[in-house]
Amino acid sequence: MVGNYIGVAENAASMPNLSLSSAANSNRIKINGVVRDATGQPLIGVSIKVKGTQAGASTNTNGQFVIDANIGDVLVVSYLGYITKQVTITTPAALNILLDEDSKLLSEVVVTALGIKKERKALGYSVTEVKGDELTQARENNVINSLVGKVAGLNVNSIAGGVGASSNVIIRGISSISQTNQPLYVVNGIPMENRGNSAPGDQYDNVPDLGDAIGNINPDDIETISVLKGAAASALYGSRGKAGVILITTKSGKGNSIEFNSNYVLEKVIDQTDWQYVYGNGANGVKPADAAGAFQTGQSSWGARLDGSSVVQFDGVSRPYTAQKNNIENFFRTGATATNTLAFNKSFDGGSIRFSASDLTSKAVTPGSGLNRQSFNLNGNYNINKHLTVDARANYILEQAKNRPFLSDGAGNSSYNVTLLPTSLDVMTLKQTTKADGSEYGYSANTFATNPWFAANKFINNTKRERLISSISLRYNFDNGAFIQARAGRDAYNDRYTSVVPTGTAYRLLGSMSEATTKFSDINTDVLFGKSFKVDDFTITPNIGGSYRRTKSEMFTLAGNDFSIPYQYVITNANLQNAPVYRPSESEVASVYGTLDLSYKNYLYLSGSLRNDWFSTLATPGKNNKLNVIYPSVNGSFVFSEILKKDWLNFGKIRAGFAQVGQATDPYQTQLAYGFNSAVLNGRPLGLISNFFVPNESLVASVASEFEIGTEIRLLGSRLNFDVTWYNKKSKDEIVRAPASVTSGYGGAILNIGELRNRGVEALITGIPVQTKNFRWTTSVNGSINDNKVISLSPGQTSLPGATSRTGNAFTQQIVGLPFGQIMAFDYKRDANGNIELESNGIPKQGLLRPYGSAYAKYVAGWNNEFSYKGINFSFMIDSKFGGKIYSATESYAYTLGLHKGTLEKREELGAAAANYYGTMAGNVSGIFVQSADFIKFRQVMLGYTFPGKMFNNVINGATLSFVGRNLFYISRKTTNIDPESDYSNNAKGLELGGVPASRTYGLNLSVKF
Repeated sequence: MVGNYIGVAENAASMPNLSLSSAANSNRIKINGVVRDATGQPLIGVSIKVKGTQAGASTNTNGQFVIDANIGDVLVVSYLGYITKQVTITTPAALNILLDEDSKLLSEVVVTALGIKKERKALGYSVTEVKGDELTQARENNVINSLVGKVAGLNVNSIAGGVGASSNVIIRGISSISQTNQPLYVVNGIPMENRGNSAPGDQYDNVPDLGDAIGNINPDDIETISVLKGAAASALYGSRGKAGVILITTKSGKGNSIEFNSNYVLEKVIDQTDWQYVYGNGANGVKPADAAGAFQTGQSSWGARLDGSSVVQFDGVSRPYTAQKNNIENFFRTGATATNTLAFNKSFDGGSIRFSASDLTSKAVTPGSGLNRQSFNLNGNYNINKHLTVDARANYILEQAKNRPFLSDGAGNSSYNVTLLPTSLDVMTLKQTTKADGSEYGYSANTFATNPWFAANKFINNTKRERLISSISLRYNFDNGAFIQARAGRDAYNDRYTSVVPTGTAYRLLGSMSEATTKFSDINTDVLFGKSFKVDDFTITPNIGGSYRRTKSEMFTLAGNDFSIPYQYVITNANLQNAPVYRPSESEVASVYGTLDLSYKNYLYLSGSLRNDWFSTLATPGKNNKLNVIYPSVNGSFVFSEILKKDWLNFGKIRAGFAQVGQATDPYQTQLAYGFNSAVLNGRPLGLISNFFVPNESLVASVASEFEIGTEIRLLGSRLNFDVTWYNKKSKDEIVRAPASVTSGYGGAILNIGELRNRGVEALITGIPVQTKNFRWTTSVNGSINDNKVISLSPGQTSLPGATSRTGNAFTQQIVGLPFGQIMAFDYKRDANGNIELESNGIPKQGLLRPYGSAYAKYVAGWNNEFSYKGINFSFMIDSKFGGKIYSATESYAYTLGLHKGTLEKREELGAAAANYYGTMAGNVSGIFVQSADFIKFRQVMLGYTFPGKMFNNVINGATLSFVGRNLFYISRKTTNIDPESDYSNNAKGLELGGVPASRTYGLNLSVKF
């Protein structure tokens, strides 16, 4: 008897062979079956083998298989990321096999370029994957900020623009001199545009940050984020992979379940100012004698010593002459953000679907400012037949931002003006906001010193966005193992930006407004064909494909001044209307590419790729320009742990890769482009040249070549792991907007000049110091060192201008031989002995303009810790940056206005001349305001408990309630009076002024699964 079968014969010799080891039996039968995961979803490509034989099969797109076997045979069922299962055949009936996920093995599979999943051991380059759950514990409104401190080689910095502001993301250092340094974002295999909306970095910047595209993504919908750091990893994206690639995979339907996530956090600003509170409002060391005098010196803290006496202020009311130390705390309110997401998952025979709806409501810390976002995400996949699978996804986003704060310059900037109020003026005195006639309730003769309450509550800087990110993918699997895949995706949004300087504003009494409407669409299509071949111990997998991208945008702007009817903020009410501005843009890129993957047994892997991009933006009529660039790559890995068998060595590999990537240019840079002027002649509009820069008809795409080598080692039962990478990246033919004479009528010229080099080391060390039945402590340290250098510019050129501070005496520049983004400021003038030279009145003389260091940190690190005990989870993260510099215009103005403690030193000695002394010194020697931006920050903490389903009679599968905190405090920092991460623009890195103060958040997060 074997299994449920009994053999009957006259004697033993005639007994049929029913042995469990029945491979010798030639009377095999066909065994049918289906393999599914724990949610009931069919698994495609599962390996089915008869144990002890060469017989095998694999599942089709419906998870079905057919194999020849005997009763009593053992089937070995294996699939990447799942626990291998052995099934004994006891009857001819169809088998229904369920495989459980192997959490350990799943971590060995990562998403790579073009959305292809590969085993980590096969990769010849560095890739870091972050699970979606890590992004929702202590979340940020811009999901990309949640990657701070989690990925070696990734430098993330949020702009100080308040809720909904942009983020600056740099991978392996600056990769371009004048073009974008932001990575390419790819959502479900489809590239997504992430145009920045920061201030341009000019001296008189006075605009809000309008956010970026990546900030629209709901973290609750994200399954994983993969960071492709180097050229070898991003080469298949060609001209878009120069700055690295961040792949986002959204969640798909799993099983039949409902998920609810709710997050509520409070937000408080951190007052980092430490002004002098010895002297108060006034001038020449004297208190204001009357309202007119107080108004005339409204911003000045050059008055007498604070003594508590009754002193008249700007409004004619006498108040105690005392220090007002809580102006920032009293002005900024407690912010609150509530995020709620409800998701439905449904699996059915041959497919699944997931729908989620999310609402974010954020009351910002700046009065009158806030953000609302509604997201709807629909993902579905279906196996049409045994060969054809379809996957469709759509993400619809509505976003409304109210009164985004002005940054940098003081006009209409509430943050600037409340920070620099005189030491004896209480901000609550200004809360009246308007006079009886509706005009600004001003406190200073400087009309640009806007009442912060008026700026916050009367100015309008509103944005609205309607966005749809959609994609569809079709994959056909042939019976011989080949496949063909076709995808199409579209990212489209409509933006509306309304900016109003209200009626009654001191510096523009009749008001003004502008309305900008932007329509954008980015269409990407691609096709890929491939097949794996097995030749003895070799596996050969060639792929060939192509893609096409078309990007279109148009912006229409209307602006006008002087409202005919006060307080009616519609553009047709503006008495003096500017000429309409229309800016269209369109570009195309066509590409073909191929890959070849080779593997030998389980320890040698070699991959190569070649991509050819053709750019419409490089075309010039009448010239036979080279429109294409070829991007090659090769990488390999050697898994030496498959040969070196040691008990203490669980895994070890050496990897290396080389590749070239690049960057093309914006449209209309190779020839003159024309538009229409507002002026008319004989009733017809005049034309104009719309180029801001002199075009270059011989422009070529920039190219970056990178080599990297690294190793991954796991020791002691994978309780101690190392991942280390060294890279060397060189960029040439940089497309630069070089300066030109103002007499040319252009802002500069487009040139192919300049070379950059980035060289560095990345490391990730992970350990499990303690692991028992109920308790586990996991700790990881990641860090990177980036050595960046500008190798050359154009022949004979040693520097290239960048951004300019509002103070006009500090800048950023690119200096040959130094790291990118040098902070330039004026030093003291010194004699031959190094002594500071003084004017006749004793004021230090202005010395040379010199570099003080790069705005970009050279060293970036993060330390993550997770503790779990039964249902209790506790985690915290500390991150740090070292080597960067920041110029504080706030400190410069604090010197000029008498707020800074540094102005106390000679105040008594100089008397009435003190204001002129320190104000002139601030203008002469701006270098004293360049500070180290080094810091160590306690970034995040989370304490939670997971309630088991049995506590709720299994009505729900489980619930997790967590206390969360984010951006809590600095363990150390070098800056004074400002936050070290207070840049006001991605285009002015290292320059600070008038940003929304840093804040900490804390609250609760609830996750429930039904």
